Amino acid sequence: MAMECGRLGNLLWDGGSTFDAWLNICSTKIAELLLTIPHSWAQAGLPSAIVVQFVHLCIGWWSGYTTNLLYLEYKKVAQKRDPHRFDNHTIQLHEVLGGLMGKWWERVSLFFNIGTLGTIATVEILASSNIVFYMNDSLDKRTWALIFGGIFSLSVFTPSAQNYRAWSFLGVIATIYTAFYLIIAGIVHKEIPDVNRPFSPREFSEYFIPMTNFIALGTEAIPVEIMDAMWKPEEYKLPWLFGMVYTGLVSLIPTMSLFWRFGDKLLKQANAIALLPKSIFRDAAVILLLLHQARALEKPPLIWNVCEQFVVFGIFTLPIYLIFEKLFKVHNSPSFGKRILVRVPVFLVIWVAALAFPFFGLSTPISVALFATWGQHILPCSAYIFTFWKRASEASIVDKHFCLLRWETILSINLGIVLWMLFMSGFGLWANIVAIANQVHQVGLFTKCYNCKRG
Repeated sequence: MAMECGRLGNLLWDGGSTFDAWLNICSTKIAELLLTIPHSWAQAGLPSAIVVQFVHLCIGWWSGYTTNLLYLEYKKVAQKRDPHRFDNHTIQLHEVLGGLMGKWWERVSLFFNIGTLGTIATVEILASSNIVFYMNDSLDKRTWALIFGGIFSLSVFTPSAQNYRAWSFLGVIATIYTAFYLIIAGIVHKEIPDVNRPFSPREFSEYFIPMTNFIALGTEAIPVEIMDAMWKPEEYKLPWLFGMVYTGLVSLIPTMSLFWRFGDKLLKQANAIALLPKSIFRDAAVILLLLHQARALEKPPLIWNVCEQFVVFGIFTLPIYLIFEKLFKVHNSPSFGKRILVRVPVFLVIWVAALAFPFFGLSTPISVALFATWGQHILPCSAYIFTFWKRASEASIVDKHFCLLRWETILSINLGIVLWMLFMSGFGLWANIVAIANQVHQVGLFTKCYNCKRG
């Protein structure tokens, strides 16, 4: 019996295969973006939205693969010096760049990675409070954020990314379920009179807010942690590629369905799910999924999405916990209790930030513009150029990394991504700061119920 329980525990808890990496990638790629991308399409206009979304998925794949090459190079060099260097140690992106490029690269990368992960974790709390509010508005969004913050605090008890197999599988199922619901709901919803489908943005500043949201679709905030959890990290490029394909399909089709049905109505609501009416199908799903809570909840697809938010929150906060564990020198401690004590204050900061800045729909774009463009695109692509510049003349290096591409082509693509992300970071940051400043002026900080239907 004990042996069978152990096998079951390993099946649900411990995973480092290529499939597990795909699960981790997919469960962290969509989350709340599935509900905010339709709003971004309405802001950007249909033609631009489709093209830019596809381009940023391609850029995301390239940046992710480049990061994998840097990770493998760093690990090879470091293990030559000390074969036991990474025993019971989780490698992170700032360590990769620091090991290859020096301390300043490590410090800059650390700053941007903490910012990226912290703001995304904050968004997960906001997303959950927004989702549940549209199921049950007897409590305001701030109260829901307090409740979900308490639930998400359980994330401090998860040791590593290998222990997310069952959670990640649940996250993928939740995303697929929600995506199919949005597709069907958009198709069967009754015709809305006087709907205009925007084919261009209304104003210049508004255009760059959705652009940063599209960058988020092609950005993985924890690529190195996922690689390091793999038994064969050199195979990362395959789950990363299929993760991009999955992201494109799951985001594009539901968004097209909702955009065609609601058009410019999406401009008034950052959370597209709020536009969909109650139906008997959702009530039936509530009975099947939650039974005893059916009378309190109204939208079953949202239940699955909330489950996914918990998974994503845990996966994104884990690297921040690891960073502070290393800072306080308890990461390799045999006592997991000491690690938990370091994690708790980090979680509390994220929780308070979610309560102070409840601007769902703007939080993800500001995170991408300020942090993710640098941490996951500009720095890795630049580091690749500097790391392999002197070895570019070795044909084996180029052939091994990018088949059929010459070094000049690789250099041009990396420089192009760096310049494009610098441009998007600058204008995206400006547009989002203006939007958030307007929201703070209108509703203030720690607002009780941001963007609620009821007064």
